Amino acid sequence: MNKIYILIALLSLISCQKKQTEMSALKVDSVSVRTDAEVAEIHTQSFEDSNLAQKWLIQNIEKNFKTAEGLIDSICTKDYATYKSDAIGVEYDGGMTHEAFEKKWKNKFDVKHAGIGTGFLISGQDWVKIKVNKCELSPVKLKQGFIFETTIEDVGATTKTMYRRDIKVVPSGNSFLISDVLEYQ
Repeated sequence: MNKIYILIALLSLISCQKKQTEMSALKVDSVSVRTDAEVAEIHTQSFEDSNLAQKWLIQNIEKNFKTAEGLIDSICTKDYATYKSDAIGVEYDGGMTHEAFEKKWKNKFDVKHAGIGTGFLISGQDWVKIKVNKCELSPVKLKQGFIFETTIEDVGATTKTMYRRDIKVVPSGNSFLISDVLEYQ
């Protein structure tokens, strides 16, 4: 009798393994397979888009600081412009408290790197000539947009200050917009 139970258990185990193998085969068959040319085209488009975004970012950062008034509203998403405006005004006259700022934005942005009380892209209030020294595509992959590891410097100032920022750029029509900036000291 024990031999029959052992035989039934063994046959059940073999049957389950065969079904599992068949299911795995079905999963593999249902995956769409791209040709090498299609993969290369997708990679090329992404690379070209990241190059365009990088050039756009460098030009617009430097352009932003050539005029007396910043262009934050024209080169940033509406959400990020509002978020950064709130961050600049935290604890100033009429500005929100630090706690209120965190409560309002913590689910949408990394408030620890908001640059509270500092200006847009640089911490300094006065600048002479802003230059982007480094703007490299981050290895972090996003569903939409790119992150650039960026270093900005006031090359005209007597005291050289480097501003390290991770800047997220997203497509917007035929151009791009800054949708987030992580500011590091």
